[in-house]
Amino acid sequence: MNFDYNKLVQKVDTYLRNKRASSRAWKIMLPERLFTPALWLWESRSVAIGAAWGTSWAIAPVPLQMVFAVLSSIRTRGNIPMSVLACCISFPGYQVIAWPLQWYVGALLMGALGLGSGIDIELIHQAAEAALQGWDAVMQVLSHVSLLTVCAELMLGCLITCMLMWLCTYSLVVLFWRMK
Repeated sequence: MNFDYNKLVQKVDTYLRNKRASSRAWKIMLPERLFTPALWLWESRSVAIGAAWGTSWAIAPVPLQMVFAVLSSIRTRGNIPMSVLACCISFPGYQVIAWPLQWYVGALLMGALGLGSGIDIELIHQAAEAALQGWDAVMQVLSHVSLLTVCAELMLGCLITCMLMWLCTYSLVVLFWRMK
């Protein structure tokens, strides 16, 4: 079986244009910018940008990651199908690994600035284990630290890890594209 990317893109384009023409709600959800041909090209730069946005949003602790990946790709002229595909790396349950790691990265950075909550990897491990028992167990483990600081550490860690994921993915896709 031979896969033709251009035929698939044409079918998707026709389908989305028909949906857009069917009602006002679809016109709002599918802006005209979505149909810009550059957003669907299979070339090094756009694929690298699309993959980078998809993977970085995939590890972000937000709902509707694919929507954010598509909007980011539209804004930066990345490949939309690749951004959606790359979002699929966030398998169910990845948060059990990603969020404590992101929290730890944020705690290290804020601690280096003298603004952290003073937590260490052991406390993060205890909080992750307590999460299996429920919210009350997590709050009991974190009772001696400021929740505002913990949230700031998590958000900073998410920002840093998402930026690093973006840079690594972009660099790897460009490198592999040049190797072929």
